[in-house]
Amino acid sequence: MNLVDYIKPENVKLDLEGSSKREVIEELVEHMAETDEESDADCILEAVLKREREGSTGLEKGIAIPHAKCDAVRKLSIVIGVSREGVDFESLDGKPAHLFFLMIAPLSESGPHVQAIAKIVKMIKLETFKNKLIKAKSGAEAIELIRRVENGEV
Repeated sequence: MNLVDYIKPENVKLDLEGSSKREVIEELVEHMAETDEESDADCILEAVLKREREGSTGLEKGIAIPHAKCDAVRKLSIVIGVSREGVDFESLDGKPAHLFFLMIAPLSESGPHVQAIAKIVKMIKLETFKNKLIKAKSGAEAIELIRRVENGEV
């Protein structure tokens, strides 16, 4: 599985405006709905917020992976968001999150989103990857960076 197969340049939102966990989630969900006409923003938002109530998806080192399953999508969908200022996402280390990977998978699908989470967790251990992704100037640049990391070039 390659993450770049599930993320298009238009699925990257640089300069998130939200200043709270909920605002960021809403902004990412809205962006997903705008870039994928087949998705249902209300279903996605409800599913992600329900998942967050079970436990924060804010990890460590400035990363959050809000995710859920709902039939608002036909296959795994991923949107990346960047907040250079950082947002309190109730992360494990108590630090603000700067990179967000919103993932939605259909209820009938179990493998790809688990594999995607594992890949993201592995990638974010590379400090250079995280810093370069935060500084990306376009969605295409962000996707190219992910492709290079997946191919072991970074």
